[in-house]
Amino acid sequence: MTPDDIIEDMIKDFRGEGLGRRIRKYVGGLLPAFCDFLLEIPTPGRGFSNFDAFLAEYPLITEGVSTLTVRYGKGQKTIRPAYERIHHFYIFEKKRLGFPRSPPYATGKWGDYRHWLDALVTFSEEQLVEVRERAKQFVLDEMEAVVFDPSLVRVDPPVFKLLLEQFDFRARAKGEPTGAVFQAMVFGFIRADAPHLQVEARKVRAGSARTKGIGDIDAWEGDRLIISAEVKHFVVSMDQVATFEHFSHEIRQRAALGIIVAEGFQNGVREAIEENGLIALAPIDLLGIARLWDPLKQRAALSAFQWVVVHIEQSPGLIERLDKFLVEIGYKVASTSEAARAVVEAEAVKE
Repeated sequence: MTPDDIIEDMIKDFRGEGLGRRIRKYVGGLLPAFCDFLLEIPTPGRGFSNFDAFLAEYPLITEGVSTLTVRYGKGQKTIRPAYERIHHFYIFEKKRLGFPRSPPYATGKWGDYRHWLDALVTFSEEQLVEVRERAKQFVLDEMEAVVFDPSLVRVDPPVFKLLLEQFDFRARAKGEPTGAVFQAMVFGFIRADAPHLQVEARKVRAGSARTKGIGDIDAWEGDRLIISAEVKHFVVSMDQVATFEHFSHEIRQRAALGIIVAEGFQNGVREAIEENGLIALAPIDLLGIARLWDPLKQRAALSAFQWVVVHIEQSPGLIERLDKFLVEIGYKVASTSEAARAVVEAEAVKE
């Protein structure tokens, strides 16, 4: 067989062309492995007439092995390392991910190609290199590269994390109820963190007793209270810990998870709250958890937060303040009216 004959035969097996042929894509790696194996021994210029003549000098080892393995010097030599290299080249370097990932099986089929070896042991170094490179190029041309394109990835900002970090919860627009945005933020957090529960939101300062709730925000599984949160948009002092006793009692009776979410806690207050079986959380604690959320969960939290702002609190000033913030962080695009108003405001500042 000439180099052209071997390449043609390999192509037919690779594609499964011809009567009775099965698709054997692994031959695209086996043939280059044969060439490297014979180049490393080396066989060019040794005068071998066929593969049997080669085996007369390098006896075949069959016990305990299934791949082509011969006695070489004081040890042995196998085609497996050469096949592993070409296998790595196709899949990991050239991203031909459809190439078979079965080196043991492929090298175990070497005996089906003794007719190639009969010719290959007679080839010169140049011919072996030619066959190897033509075989590799055929596989690269035949198989499409599967390359990840990062430009197609949609980059979603961690929007709820940004809200916790950058939104001014202490500022208030005209007519905006005190603490409304802080309580909406806590609702958004709980709603996203516990999507399996039914979470109730109330208008700020509505009073849980008047609305037949336990805390400012309650999360239920059917008729069972699972989580209840009292929201305090201020720094809790030691004197105020006693005001949580009723809440703590209700939580213990229902075996629920009780949370006090506040802007902050004076020294020793966290510990005093937790001695009553409650959990004390500040925005920095919520931020630490939200950092671990994926973009979908970040959006779910923001969506719940917006729902309270728009449908529960219904404060135009707060809605406008939130919209402006979302535009500033690049989460949404300003409407025409918002963009025009921004230009007017910018011009007024210049004057």
